[in-house]
Amino acid sequence: MATAAQAGGFNRGSANLDGLYSDSLGVYSGITFVSPGRSYSSVTGVRVVGGVPGAFAQGPVEFGDSFSVPYASAGGQLVENVACVGSYSQPYGADSTYTGAITYHIASQSLATRELGLTCSYRYDMGKGRLSFIGGVFNEYIEYKQARNFNLAFGTTGDSTINVTSDTWGYRLGLAYEIPEIALKASLMYRSQTDHNARGNYANTPFATLAAANGAPAPLIAAYGAQTSASATTSASLPQSVELAVQSGIAPGWLAFGSIKWTDWSILQSITLIEGIAGQPFSTSRFFFKDGWTVTGGVAHRFNEQLAGSASVTWDRGVSSGWDTLTDTWTFAGGLAYDFNEKIQVRAGGAAIHFTSGTKSQTSSAVDYTAVSPSEWGYALSASASVKF
Repeated sequence: MATAAQAGGFNRGSANLDGLYSDSLGVYSGITFVSPGRSYSSVTGVRVVGGVPGAFAQGPVEFGDSFSVPYASAGGQLVENVACVGSYSQPYGADSTYTGAITYHIASQSLATRELGLTCSYRYDMGKGRLSFIGGVFNEYIEYKQARNFNLAFGTTGDSTINVTSDTWGYRLGLAYEIPEIALKASLMYRSQTDHNARGNYANTPFATLAAANGAPAPLIAAYGAQTSASATTSASLPQSVELAVQSGIAPGWLAFGSIKWTDWSILQSITLIEGIAGQPFSTSRFFFKDGWTVTGGVAHRFNEQLAGSASVTWDRGVSSGWDTLTDTWTFAGGLAYDFNEKIQVRAGGAAIHFTSGTKSQTSSAVDYTAVSPSEWGYALSASASVKF
């Protein structure tokens, strides 16, 4: 089944832990391709041209880049009552590229993440069912990039860029209960907040010119001199989350499933970078997110011993507070699963993603912009496979 790989702030994918519920060892992998097609229908604001601020108005700008989200995991029951899974996933991400006058403010932005995790469970038989206590650790790597274009503003050739990276550790905890006879499984999973201290660099950045344009004192402008590169440091946190997922057989060959997930996106208010020349705050990305809620419901049906299908609807509450247009999304997904035998399964799916309209209405200074995103559609395609031994 395809998922809405761009939902809830910068959410993308989660670790595949299917091996924790298997009585054998296995390998699980898949990839989801997403084409969001997100755009602004109009942009208005103030930018600098030839060193002088001036108003601008811009028509449609498509900025949501297509992306792929892979995952892989391996593991299963190691000894009686104990199962472990090693996993690779990309929990968060953002990819956007802009054109036209808005590039003075933002030419591109990306957030790439990588999670490597080890999760284990201890199973305890309870009558017809089985209770599992789940715990694990993961290492999370992030890379954040941003670019602006100052060619018309100050004659700077090429984009001015910021690139910082970090890695840190986190953990997950959970409980699961299963009754295989009726295909019942309920799980409650917690993923911890991660705190990053990122380091990197500014490149091709006219420090003195930008400082003067922002009204910095003369000694600071003099300290920047003609330098156009410097180190960059920042601190930021990515959110904790809790997800409750339930499935159950409802009739012969039929399964109902659903989940609700809370993500603490309000932890991400803004990111301020410190330049390494004078040690001053030099650039700030403002988010001011609200918490995210993601709700999914669906049904699955087995047509025969080999072929099954599923359909689902997902609502994701937007996290925007007016600093962006990350508004509500609705995802309508369907998929097919084919069992070659008891050990090998392949899946394929697709989804239509509806983005509700939104407005970037907040500005940080007199030289900023507002924008409107229309109601529009994107799509996702997924493929996955599992092999058990």
